[in-house]
Amino acid sequence: MAVDLFLLCGFLGSGKTTLLVDYLRDPAGADTGVIVNEAGEVGVDGAIVANDSGNVPMTLLANGCVCCSLRSDLVHTLGALLDAPRRDGEGPLKRVILECSGLSRPGPVIASLADPEVTSRGVRLTVVCTDDCARDPDALAEMDEAMAQFGAAHRIVLTKTDLLPASALQARAARAAALNPLAAVIAEPDRLLAVRAAFAPARGASDLAGLAARMLACGAAATAHPRIRVMAARARAGISWTDFSEWLDNLAGFCGERLLRVKAVVRVSECAEPILIQSVGTTFSAPQRLTRQPDASDAIIVIARDIDAEAIRASAPDAPVEMLT
Repeated sequence: MAVDLFLLCGFLGSGKTTLLVDYLRDPAGADTGVIVNEAGEVGVDGAIVANDSGNVPMTLLANGCVCCSLRSDLVHTLGALLDAPRRDGEGPLKRVILECSGLSRPGPVIASLADPEVTSRGVRLTVVCTDDCARDPDALAEMDEAMAQFGAAHRIVLTKTDLLPASALQARAARAAALNPLAAVIAEPDRLLAVRAAFAPARGASDLAGLAARMLACGAAATAHPRIRVMAARARAGISWTDFSEWLDNLAGFCGERLLRVKAVVRVSECAEPILIQSVGTTFSAPQRLTRQPDASDAIIVIARDIDAEAIRASAPDAPVEMLT
């Protein structure tokens, strides 16, 4: 049976632990295991979760950030949590929530989850990022760790929405969507509905080609912040996998830590079906053949910080992939 793994991230003080505890208190959160990662030796957030959520299977990864020093521990801990005996009458865990430190970058965490011990279990990963409505979004966009978290997100959950007037909530949601249009933005003032939406089972692929078309229609002026660029690109017709993978390598090498996210559906000459490629930062997941979506349209979305399409084009003027915006 597939297991949903939620990587819960968000900058310091953005409401991650409160969101997690609220979910665990809800009957919808039954059959959930929790891993809490904290950078310090004293597990404060872990203690809060344990105190407020009842008898939830939980493990604390303390004294180190899971995105750098505890990768093997994470794989081992996840396996142990899934294999742990359950009380009589309880079925297997349906989901595990990994709450990361507020300073964690999701890319290395996701890379560690590519371990065969994890992939063999059919784990479905969803990255959930909290967006603190009490914090100035312009100041947040200046913080590299926060932008890495935003860029990795599959879902962005607006927290502390009660601190915003109702008229300002949708504007804040639109700003979050502009920072990462690949993410679903949860701007729900009803706390219970927001919590349940944050940890709902993983969904299918979004309409990437439609998103790229809307971006091109709006133009580059729709950028949410001067440091963040959301760009569309187009691969040359009949491109080979070798040429496309080399372009991805060159893109990652040129951008380095400035690369926040890549998501692409591309047809390559060696494969009958379109290929789905995703990265968080410079960490790329294995290519996935879209056998159930043979008619999916080609599209490439690149999200980067402090770099624009013109600079990427100039770095490789003869590249087989053209940056459009």
